[in-house]
Amino acid sequence: MRLLAPILAVLASPALAAPNVLTDIAPIHGLVSEVMGELGAPTLLLPPNSDGHHYTMRPSDAQAISDAEVIIRVGDALTPWLSEPLATLAAGATVLSLLETSGWTPREIEDDGHGDDHDHGEIDPHAWLDPEIAAIWLGAIADQLAVADPENAEGYQNNAKAAAAEMVILSKQISRDLAPVAAVPLIWPHDAYGYFAERFGLTSVGAIAESDASDPGPAHIAELRELATKGAAGCVMIDPEINESWAQILTEGTDIQTAAIDPIGAGIPLGRGFYQSLLQQMSGAIASCTAQ
Repeated sequence: MRLLAPILAVLASPALAAPNVLTDIAPIHGLVSEVMGELGAPTLLLPPNSDGHHYTMRPSDAQAISDAEVIIRVGDALTPWLSEPLATLAAGATVLSLLETSGWTPREIEDDGHGDDHDHGEIDPHAWLDPEIAAIWLGAIADQLAVADPENAEGYQNNAKAAAAEMVILSKQISRDLAPVAAVPLIWPHDAYGYFAERFGLTSVGAIAESDASDPGPAHIAELRELATKGAAGCVMIDPEINESWAQILTEGTDIQTAAIDPIGAGIPLGRGFYQSLLQQMSGAIASCTAQ
């Protein structure tokens, strides 16, 4: 019996532990959480209330990068400052940049005359705001985790397929919710919402700031103010990255409503279900603002 005990212990043991997975922002943490399911939990690098475009790393962040075996991020277009730490601290880790995956069409940032130094023509990195792209990313995440952890490959793939099916349902639900207000002209906080607006057929007439949330120029604000005062805007959206005073300038003396949205989802509990809650909060805020 003593000789059989070690064999029985091996046969009864669970699958090997999942690798140490690090994600950059909360929405990607949510997607990875869906794929990992009960097999493990990823670590989040950037706090949900931080600005992904401009972030100062802490010593604990450097340690998290060094400890990671798999790193899943949006890509250089969102967090260019992260490339150097990954090169120096994560030499042994596998890095998946979701913007470099195939099967979807990236959206280019167009020159909208904000009058700053933004390098236009680049890829808009906020692609997670389209649930159909997120569904494709789930498959890429599962493939990457399956390579890093073949013992649990089937579990990752099954979780990704189930979550992708939920994305289809989510997309249809939001389409129904926003269809009655799709024609209402919107001014966005910054050029981060193009994927969301295009997916759900919303009417966009401008954005206060560029994709990287840099401060707008006075000429651009004057143009948006003219739209607002002439009744060519039905709602002005605000988010944590853009000073609310810009929206106040645009809507002063008008009856245009404002509503707060957040593409990162600060305040939403991390983990499975995060992504669905993020898009539902956004669609609810837009529907409420534009229905008034």
